[in-house]
This record gives sequence, C-alpha cells and structure tokens, in this order.
Amino acid sequence: HASCLVPVQHSSCCSGVDAFAVTDKTMALLRILLKPSIVGEFSLPAIRALASDLSQLAHLGQEAYSRSSGHASTSSASCSDILQGRGICSSASTRKAHRWGQKEEKDKKAQWQALVSQTPDGRINPCNSKLHPAVLEGVVAVNDADELCVQEAYTPQSRCFGCGPAHPDGLRLQSKRIENGLEAVVQIPAKYCAFPGIVNGGILGTLLDCHGNWTSAITLMDRACLPKPPLTLTAQMVVTYKEPTPPDTDLLVRSRVVSIKETAQPGMGKATVEVETSIYLRPPEGGAPKLHTSSL
Repeated sequence: HASCLVPVQHSSCCSGVDAFAVTDKTMALLRILLKPSIVGEFSLPAIRALASDLSQLAHLGQEAYSRSSGHASTSSASCSDILQGRGICSSASTRKAHRWGQKEEKDKKAQWQALVSQTPDGRINPCNSKLHPAVLEGVVAVNDADELCVQEAYTPQSRCFGCGPAHPDGLRLQSKRIENGLEAVVQIPAKYCAFPGIVNGGILGTLLDCHGNWTSAITLMDRACLPKPPLTLTAQMVVTYKEPTPPDTDLLVRSRVVSIKETAQPGMGKATVEVETSIYLRPPEGGAPKLHTSSL
C-alpha cells in the first residue's frame, strides 16, 4: 500500500560484489533518506524499507571492502567506519540514517504526531473514536460529537450494496471500532428472505465480507500510521451457517483480527490480514448473544 518513487533492488550477498558499486548504491539511498524534499514524498513503510536496504547494502559493502583490501571478513570495523574510510559519507549522516530507521519503527506516538502536523485540518480521527491509536497515544482527543462509523467517516460517497452510505437501497452496514476489531448493529429487511422468516445466506455473506474487509483496512491503517484506510480486497472467505437468521431483527456483527502477515519488508508488496467475523442475534439487555453465522 506504499508507493516508492525510486525502485529499490533487493540485493543478496555473493562473492563477486564490487565494493564501489555497492557503496554508490548506498550513497544514493542515503541521499534519498536524508533529503527532506524527497522524503516528504515517501510513506513511512517505504522509508523503513529503504532503511532496511541501506543496512543490507552497507553490510555487503563491508564484506566487499574486506575482501578487496585483504582483511578478514570478521574485521571489527563497523559499516560506518568502512563508508567513512572510502570518503562516502560523514559519521553524523550515517548515525542519523541508522537512528531514523530504528525510531520510526518503535515510536508510534511520534509518527501520529507527525501525521497530525502534515494534515491540513489535523483531523486524523474522523470517526471521533476513543479507540483510534492516536487517541490512545494521547496525540489527539475526541470531542463531544457522536462517534461515526468507519464507512461514513472515510467513504461517505461509497455505493457498495453492503456498506455504502450512498447506496439508495443497500444494507447500510455501520461498523465502529472495538478493541482488536469492529462491531455493528444491523437489521435485514424481509424482502431479502430466501424463505418466509429466513434471510438469504448470500445477504449474510455480504455483511461478513464488508465488515471483515473494513476490519482489515482499519488494521493496516493503524499499523502503518496512515490518514486513511488502504484499499483491501477479500482473497478468501469460509462461511459457517449455524442457525436460520430472521429478518427485521437487530443483528450484532462483530470481528476480531486473528493474524497479520507482511512481506519481509513492511510497505513493499501485499499484506494479508486474517479476520474472524460473526453475526449474532442481538440479545435483550444483559443477555448473551446467540451465534448465527461466522466467517474466517
């Protein structure tokens, strides 16, 4: 979900590496990382990926230099020492790039603060949810207005049949944040029944699909400190129908994130989020919800 303006070749260690070729690539990456006008065009995951490439290239440069100068590969010289010896960069710039990669990976609060400063109106929590990561980190506060569902907050013009606020005759799913997932309450009109008093299974599958997909998008947004959810698509869904579901009845749709799988370098390639989503018959006050349908 991150776009990199400069494609980066991922290198692997081999015996024929040329020391000057490696250090030239390393210097190019350093210029990208340390020049503010260019950095502003990168997303944080892309910057982390570049920092990872920088570390790998510096390691290759150290090995290549050791071989070319007759030193053993176990030389105690650090990567920064090797680069400074070749006149490639200063000690300060090397340490700056290294600290930057580490800090951006660990300090989520600083990332949310930076996002607020870069957003024209500072609104990075359009849902007004107290469970937004920036709220939990103390970066922004909720106001007195009601909490919005994620669909109205991020895609008010969507015409998706299952969750689009602008669809004239859709299901109008309204998902809100809960810990490690989303939750919604919805009623399905009787016109979507397959048999009298029994909602069509495909309609239930639509709710599961939309709710699970939104859960994945919000999870990736939070994880990468993004202002808006990235585009996510359902790759696979297994549905289990437990009980016939009645129409015109409050249904509780609830999801939880099971796992997140990313490529070796975050921000490059595709991430996979596994979500468990369930539909319950909403219980009376104080009662326990009864499971009707679930998906994974």
